[in-house]
Amino acid sequence: MNDAHLSPAVVGVVVVAGGQGTRLGAGMPKALVSLGGEPLVVHAVRAAQSAAQLGDLVVVAPATHLDQFIALLPDVRVVAGGVERTDSVAAGLAALDPLAQVVLIHDAARSLAPTALFDRVAAGIAQGYDAVVPGLAVTDTIKQVDASGHVSSTLDRSALRAIQTPQGFTREALQRAHTAGGAATDDAAMVERLGGRVLVIEGDPRAAKITTTPDLQAAVRLLHPPGRATLIVLGGLPGVGKTTMARALAVRMPLIHLRVDIIEQAVVDSGLTEHPVGDVGYRVSHQLAAQHLDLGMTVVADMANAVTQARTGWRQLAVERGARLLEVDVVCTDEREHRRRVEVRVDDIAGLPQPSWRQIQDRVVDRWEPHLRIDTSAISADRAADVILAALGSLDELDPEQGTMLS
Repeated sequence: MNDAHLSPAVVGVVVVAGGQGTRLGAGMPKALVSLGGEPLVVHAVRAAQSAAQLGDLVVVAPATHLDQFIALLPDVRVVAGGVERTDSVAAGLAALDPLAQVVLIHDAARSLAPTALFDRVAAGIAQGYDAVVPGLAVTDTIKQVDASGHVSSTLDRSALRAIQTPQGFTREALQRAHTAGGAATDDAAMVERLGGRVLVIEGDPRAAKITTTPDLQAAVRLLHPPGRATLIVLGGLPGVGKTTMARALAVRMPLIHLRVDIIEQAVVDSGLTEHPVGDVGYRVSHQLAAQHLDLGMTVVADMANAVTQARTGWRQLAVERGARLLEVDVVCTDEREHRRRVEVRVDDIAGLPQPSWRQIQDRVVDRWEPHLRIDTSAISADRAADVILAALGSLDELDPEQGTMLS
């Protein structure tokens, strides 16, 4: 054990953001994937920057996307990583201020690791350990198997810990480990190989690694825990992209998607009426939404919502249920693109007649002032979903008199 007690002023953080995100299927580096309207790396950097003992911070990004990371993090030093994770950590270590003699290595994929975890890891290093890593007790039974899958032993889980980041090191120990080289799944293992003293402290469930889509969904639930009911109303003409946007939201957070077209067609299929069905679809949607809002859930209502009476109904529902309300007007200002979408879209609701481009142009839409107006000719559905999530994070309380959000 290193007996030197180190000053808090010499702590540096290296955020490793080199993962390609293949298992997330995002088509971009994992650290750029959105969580609650912001990329994973932004969450990770924000937590690190708030650490009480921070002296310097470096982000290591894929060389192929360096410009994107630099634009995203204008106040942070960003350097290119290498082929292997060890190469990326070495690059970050080389770029870190030489005065930083305590180094925390953190994975951007553990984007919700709280600031307090950084502080506790750094405090452990200040007590004289070569390395300090956070870990959680293993709750599942762990069996060791051979190449053919046969069990060779059942491990004592009471002595096992699932290791997280940030991991803390004296700079000297980490530098020595990387100079010695060798494959390892984390930096602490490299220090262990050289006989370094590694302490495991209690980790945090919020520091879970985001690798797959279910991991990302779990992180969304951590970021936006169930609480007050929320009603998101997506209004707009057919073909502007409301349903695509609702589906993009559903990937990012748990919600109930109420598509009025489906409800209206179900009413027609039952033989109770024929198209047009009037306000029946809206009235049924209100009842379904009310049940889910009463359970504290998020409901996305997807419909034309073209007239004042319809909008008033949703606003009144939010007031009655004590729900937060976010009204979104979805438009496509590029008329040529809007028409193309209308003419090529595939019928996905059996029996539902699709309006023609002329019928859509003839629709009467009352003027209104929603909380958000999103132009899908300018941004993708995924980006629109991120904008909506960011807006949810800043909603004020409902005005009990008007039933709309105060801005």
